[in-house]
Amino acid sequence: MYFVKLFLHKLRKNKVKSIFLTLALGMSSYGINAYFFALPPPEPERKIVETKTISPQLFEYSVKLLGTVHPKHATILFAKTTGMLDILIPSGKSIKKGTLIAKIVDPNQEDTVVLTQNSETLLKSQLKRLAPLHKKGFISANDLEERKQAWLSAKKELSRTKIELDNFRFYAPFDAKIGIYKKREGTQINSGEPLVTLYDPQNLVVDFHIPCTNLPKIQTGQQVRVLNKIYSLTNFQAMLDEETHMCPAEVEIECQDCLIGDTIPLELVITSKPNSIVIPFEAVFYKNSTPYVYTVENQKVILTSIKIGIQNKNQVEILEGLAPGQQIVIRGHERLFPEMIVSTIPIGESNNLG
Repeated sequence: MYFVKLFLHKLRKNKVKSIFLTLALGMSSYGINAYFFALPPPEPERKIVETKTISPQLFEYSVKLLGTVHPKHATILFAKTTGMLDILIPSGKSIKKGTLIAKIVDPNQEDTVVLTQNSETLLKSQLKRLAPLHKKGFISANDLEERKQAWLSAKKELSRTKIELDNFRFYAPFDAKIGIYKKREGTQINSGEPLVTLYDPQNLVVDFHIPCTNLPKIQTGQQVRVLNKIYSLTNFQAMLDEETHMCPAEVEIECQDCLIGDTIPLELVITSKPNSIVIPFEAVFYKNSTPYVYTVENQKVILTSIKIGIQNKNQVEILEGLAPGQQIVIRGHERLFPEMIVSTIPIGESNNLG
């Protein structure tokens, strides 16, 4: 019995040693494999950034405004006396300067002009006949002078009656189109009442107002874009308007389909700079009140300080810090840090990614 217990004790002791030996050999083998055959750590996944390559371009600073379409030439004809209206040319017709389009009928005034005209013609004819007789001594100088004064008086009276007759007539002051008459033909029109509007639809101007803060940079001839066409600023007033608190301006345009009196958008170019460095405004971010962009060099992002100029719409002018040919990161700056390795994709192609 004693020998049996001793045999079992040695067997258990050797079993424990075998277990420890097996574990030791296993750990040694793992350590050797880990030391000699370890794989390199996987490369971290690169972030994809949208970039733009800088190239010189035209940079414009402009302001968008609203203007009102008006004819360059327009007027309202008013009655200067009272009488019955006689329309000679109807509404909607195009007429030349000096055309008689309507008149106020007054038979007495017309008869007065005819009588005065005949009297002046008669006295002038008599004066011509008496001049040779005076040279031959048949009439005295006083008689001739009396005839001359009578003719001059008749001539003055004829001029006066013609002026009065013109008060009964309506002439076109320029080449124009006749608007709608405000009085019907044959009706009574009183002195001071408006008769009709004349306007020139071939020569239009757009009246608008410019913020006077831009006044030092504005001059006649600057570009104005109206309805996708480029025109030159015709006139502007370098003085504040009391009603709008802006500076009035106008530009002449050519437009067959424009409605007179309509309000239309326009764009006034304040500054134009060729060969400028211009980048999207969203590419700029600030640190401690200093503007920065991320440039990309050798697949690494570089924190680059810049000096910005004028901002227009969604673009900004760069005065210092960038040069043509450099790549800048457009967006996603909060995901980046200096010297970070990235993959680039040109702006506008990010939508094509799967």
